[in-house]
Amino acid sequence: MESDVLKPALPKSLYDRIEEDVVKLHIELELELPVNPHIVAKRLGFVVRRFSEINNPDALNILIASPDESRDGLSYRDPKLGTYVIWINDLNTTYVPRLNFTIMHEIGHIRMGHRGDSSLAEMIANYYAAYALVPSPLPSILKCSSFVDIMDEFDVSMDCAYNCARRCMNWAMYGGSYKPYEEKLRSYYKKLLNKGGR
Repeated sequence: MESDVLKPALPKSLYDRIEEDVVKLHIELELELPVNPHIVAKRLGFVVRRFSEINNPDALNILIASPDESRDGLSYRDPKLGTYVIWINDLNTTYVPRLNFTIMHEIGHIRMGHRGDSSLAEMIANYYAAYALVPSPLPSILKCSSFVDIMDEFDVSMDCAYNCARRCMNWAMYGGSYKPYEEKLRSYYKKLLNKGGR
């Protein structure tokens, strides 16, 4: 889970930009809960590949080599395919919620226009993935009262659920009110959930 080390925050305008893009993504792609990042990538026209598909051991060693930690994934625009390719590292984990987070993280890099690695780009992509998988307005609609409920309803890892629960709790504690784009998202999912009999 998240450590007690103080993490730098993004500027409010950047949080808003990320959140607005995620809401647009949910509504335009007609997503359902729990969000399936493979479907998101497919509807965006992106290709998702797994490290286990790589047959060349030298290429694989170069791909996963990282000085600080193992690489969970990467993305790039493939000119031959005319679209983005997202690679996920299924060699280190087969835990689906972790792989799903990685796909959404890479989609965040693409949607936010990142062209290189930086700690800021990683913070943005992490927030993008977490908000895309568990948008702040939705746990209350699904009556989630703990991070365990969030894990179950949104099919995310314990770390992701815990961090999202803290985000929602902080929002409520500091007098949170829904932004116009969040109201649109709440309305979209309320209609969708009512059709499904929830």
